[in-house]
Order: sequence, then C-alpha cells, then structure tokens
Amino acid sequence: MSLRKYQEKTASPHPHIGAMVRKVMINKAVSQAELARRLQISSSSMAQYFRNSSLQFGILWNLGIALEHDFLTELSNYYPVNISFNEKSKLVSELREKTEKINDLEKEIKIYKAALGIKD
Repeated sequence: MSLRKYQEKTASPHPHIGAMVRKVMINKAVSQAELARRLQISSSSMAQYFRNSSLQFGILWNLGIALEHDFLTELSNYYPVNISFNEKSKLVSELREKTEKINDLEKEIKIYKAALGIKD
C-alpha cells in the first residue's frame, strides 16, 4: 500500500484524526450509531472515518458540531512548539483546556458523591 504525500513521515507528523474523533466520541458517551445518525450517514461510513488518519475539513467540521467539540483548537495543540499563535488564540485554548478540566473534575465529584451516598 503506497502512502499519499500527506501521510509520509515528517518531522512534525499530524495526529490520526480518526482516532481523535473516536476518543472524543467515547469520552462523550456517544455511540457510533448515534453519531452516524446525527451526521445522516451510514454506520459503515462512520467506521471509515475512524480508520482515516486524515479527514476533509467539512467532515471534521460536521463531526465537531455533532459532538459539540472544537477539533480545530485541539489540533492546534499538535503543532510544533516553535509555532507562535496570536495571543487571543492562546488564551482561548487555555480557557477551553481549563474548562474541560473543571468539567472532568465535576463529573468525578458526582461519581464520588454517588458512591458515598451524598445528595446534592
């Protein structure tokens, strides 16, 4: 199997987009069938997206909307450290990361409360 030019190894390889989408889908507890339904595509097409290391921008855009996830900001985290972004982008990215961390911690607190029988 021959690689396409964008799939060749470089000093800064891009992340596997299909794996990234699958991870977000699992973290958000959305099934493959549900995501396919939201996108109005077949489950087999959805499965193909997960196998692809790269996806067209429009597909990634639609996946982001369907999963309520900002893949574009997440992708910017994979750029080499020597690339500088404008300050607003950095602040927005940091705020999103902290918000995600807070949400994760709040979920964890709910789990612990439930395990201990503590009601809100």
